[in-house]
Amino acid sequence: RNLEHVFMLKGQIIHDIIMRRKAVQIMIKTIQRRLDAILHWNISFVGGFLGGYAILSHAGVFGSAQTGNLMEMASNVRFMEWEEVGLRLLAMVIFACGVIASYMLTNYTNLHMRKLAIWVDAAGLGLTALLPDWFSPIAGVYPIFFCSAFQWGVYSGADGFNSATVFITNNFKQSVLGWTQYALTKDKEFKRKAVLYSNTVLMFFLGALLGVTGVAAFGNALGACVGFIPLAVARIFISIGELPVEDETPEETEEEAEEMMEEAKILEKEEKKKI
Repeated sequence: RNLEHVFMLKGQIIHDIIMRRKAVQIMIKTIQRRLDAILHWNISFVGGFLGGYAILSHAGVFGSAQTGNLMEMASNVRFMEWEEVGLRLLAMVIFACGVIASYMLTNYTNLHMRKLAIWVDAAGLGLTALLPDWFSPIAGVYPIFFCSAFQWGVYSGADGFNSATVFITNNFKQSVLGWTQYALTKDKEFKRKAVLYSNTVLMFFLGALLGVTGVAAFGNALGACVGFIPLAVARIFISIGELPVEDETPEETEEEAEEMMEEAKILEKEEKKKI
């Protein structure tokens, strides 16, 4: 009975190990297969955080796009607020530098741009947190203007679809169109499109929610540090995507089974000696 119990216990342990190994392999393979979309949604979350953080911590300045900046500049010109015009022109230049930098590094270097964009975002958030409070709201988010533009240049789409990760209007439009097209045609390609854009919108909103919550809970400086969490998650996803995952060959499976049989025979001999 003791021998039977030992075999049952050993068999259960081996079974659990095999099942856990398979579960891990399945998880890794799933992430690797969908890495493009998963990273896109993760970085959209970061884009939402950057926008939400900037708006709440810097008097409503949205540092992730130029539409609002141009609208405010038009108002500044109308009322001859030339200092504000200068600050907003500089914001445009910084945003343009982010676009140029991402393009040049992508096309003329062998750098891993997805990893680099994460570090650029982290640096932008860190620098924004360190800038003094007496800076004007616009100047206070100059680092976010740059890192948002850089991020947009690197993470500009997924699964064959163009999709920005730093602002959301077109993503929302494409989401609505995708679901409408799927409802009319039942074409699964339209459903795939709708899911990609809908999740992008959702993750952007959740990121913005975390951004404003971080500022409300911890203040401008520490609130920026909350953004390091989704950036770390994105870096983990990239690392998982680089893991080598191979299926066991029949020969390897047979060899493993033979080793287990040898161990079982040795255990049986030891139990007989005790008897």
